[in-house]
Amino acid sequence: MKVLYVKNEALWMPGIIFALNKMGHEILVYPESMEKFEDNEELQRQFEIVLKRENVDFVLTIWFSKEVARVTNRIGLKYATWCVDSPAFHAWVPEAEYDNCYLFYLDYQEYELKKKVGQSNAYYLPMAADIIWSGQLVITDDDIKQYTCNMSFVGGMYTDNLYDRSIGMFPVDMQNAFTEIIEQSAFVWDNQDRLHISQELVETVRRECPQIFPSFDVSDEYYLQRYLLGRKLTQVERTLLMDLMAQQYDIHLYTRDKDIVSENVRRFPAINLLETTPKVYYSSKINLNITLRSIASGIPARVFDVMSVGGFMLSNWQAEIPELFVEDQEIVTYKTPEELIDKANYYLKHEDKRIRISVNGYRKVKEQHTYEHRLDKIISILYPTP
Repeated sequence: MKVLYVKNEALWMPGIIFALNKMGHEILVYPESMEKFEDNEELQRQFEIVLKRENVDFVLTIWFSKEVARVTNRIGLKYATWCVDSPAFHAWVPEAEYDNCYLFYLDYQEYELKKKVGQSNAYYLPMAADIIWSGQLVITDDDIKQYTCNMSFVGGMYTDNLYDRSIGMFPVDMQNAFTEIIEQSAFVWDNQDRLHISQELVETVRRECPQIFPSFDVSDEYYLQRYLLGRKLTQVERTLLMDLMAQQYDIHLYTRDKDIVSENVRRFPAINLLETTPKVYYSSKINLNITLRSIASGIPARVFDVMSVGGFMLSNWQAEIPELFVEDQEIVTYKTPEELIDKANYYLKHEDKRIRISVNGYRKVKEQHTYEHRLDKIISILYPTP
């Protein structure tokens, strides 16, 4: 197969290129990022010329681009998108319904929703481990000395979120309603949807604050649940859990957010995802995952990234974890802060069991959840065997 890969400026996952090459496919990387295609007809025209000249089999991105969809649809070329964020709001556009477009969602509940609203070309595809890249890393004794800690968390704190930017515009009764929803939803991970917003409240928000809604075609309720409340809830949980963990453990937080966290938390600037983050994952005794609440049932990339270097993963429970991993043998989960503390204490005291789970987790992702496995699934759907 000859594949043209159009990268995303913020995240372009070079492991996809390595995996396709290892699988024996020819991979071309387009020199311009997909964001530059927006409202630029000249770049779109040049893109079409390249596609025709190179005679590729399909185009691949990790973020849906309506401009790429239009060009590929116009010339009858297949276009696959692995939506590596959830919800994939960028895919709530008419172009995602084109027959030539295939969209793969990391979250099963989002996939089901897409099928329910009539997107026949929607598929489920979890995240994966970049085993090829991790296998090339060199982690020195100095690296281990620098990054070793009892527990680490690498990720955004979502201190800059739409909820906090908008709350001042809401009437007091609306603020109280949202506060109650957040309080009922926080710190419980059991797959129960507590972010339910009444139709009356949705209509009130639309009437009082229409400016907070996006232009893409997603329901008001879904947007308020997954974006407005989901990100605020994530900020609350991550901030307070960092403080809770720091009272007992040497915890390192690596984040791009500038806001001050608890003085007990050892805060570090954001680190290079490809070079430094794997060293943190390998060196930390416990790698903590607190899933972004907009991901309803899926497993974030962080979990696979930790496992790809043999790190120990302690994650909040997500509905899809038991489908992909054996709990307490390949990954350890918690459903409440109390359970998080109990399990952190236990595995910090039992290094042998912690190492055994780390090794089992690495073996599982290497054998079943690599980029090659996911790309093979994409290709088999685009070009099914007769």
